[in-house]
Amino acid sequence: MSALWPWLQPAWRQLQESRRRGQLAHAILLRGRAGFGKGQLVSALVAWLLCDHTATREEACGQCRGCTLLAAGSHPDLLRLAPVEPGKAILIDQVRELEGYFALRPHYGATKIAVLEPADAMNRAAANALLKILEEPPAGALLLLTAERAERLPATVRSRCQQHVLDRGPADKILAWLAQRGGDPGANAEALARAGGSPLRAVEFAEPGLADAIDRLPESMAKVAAGTRHPLSVAAQFSKMPWLVLVDQLLRLCHELLLLKYQLALPLAEAGRRQSADLQRMANELDSGRVAQFVQKALDLKQLKLSSASARESDLAEAVWFDWRSTGQ
Repeated sequence: MSALWPWLQPAWRQLQESRRRGQLAHAILLRGRAGFGKGQLVSALVAWLLCDHTATREEACGQCRGCTLLAAGSHPDLLRLAPVEPGKAILIDQVRELEGYFALRPHYGATKIAVLEPADAMNRAAANALLKILEEPPAGALLLLTAERAERLPATVRSRCQQHVLDRGPADKILAWLAQRGGDPGANAEALARAGGSPLRAVEFAEPGLADAIDRLPESMAKVAAGTRHPLSVAAQFSKMPWLVLVDQLLRLCHELLLLKYQLALPLAEAGRRQSADLQRMANELDSGRVAQFVQKALDLKQLKLSSASARESDLAEAVWFDWRSTGQ
């Protein structure tokens, strides 16, 4: 197993210590924004717990019977639940599989593990079915849940899980990790800022094509707000940018714009002077109330996309640019 990323180490050590003390909860919820490696931490914990040498090793050995079965995808003491199709819900019939699964004793060791990823994809009926299991957990059962939007889970489900929040990490360690992957230190720092501190998204944002597109956003925002460019034209220009990336960057830039308007933002780095000038001009000219209204509309569109796989990104992109145009009217 590859080494865990450095920002995951505190949660990893805490989980291991809980296991050694016999205090590992029967349900663990790893929550936080995308790009912090919740899936890697789940995989590491599953591998370690199913390894035949858990008691004497800090990580899975990769060679024993348990590790071999896991690598082959055939370990009988592991069940994974996920949406049948990306963007769809985890359904009640899937969660009900857990009842029969946990009714059987573990084939090896003393633990049977079920992974729900992402748990916040469960519909209400599925969450209620899971709650019944959490209220009376079977002996030896371990439920591992991940969620970007844990608030979508019922409070009764969240309260019965040991929660670990993975949405931040030491900037120096993250930048050192990014440096090991290559790239200019200044560019890495800029990508990390654009990613809101998310290491894995920073890697994505450092790619030249996406980085260049993000650089062009402030200028396009200024022109749309001023009425010198049409929203449909700008939507087409940024059509290759994933929509969730687009809306997150627009929200980030609105935040920076408002900071500039109230003189709360620090000067941007040399590489960002042009972007700062575009934002400063909008900060001087746009009404903060209208910008705040746009932020709410953008958040509503983001929620629509996250909750509906049928929402077309092209339609959402056009909608968000038309909404932005209203800030300049």
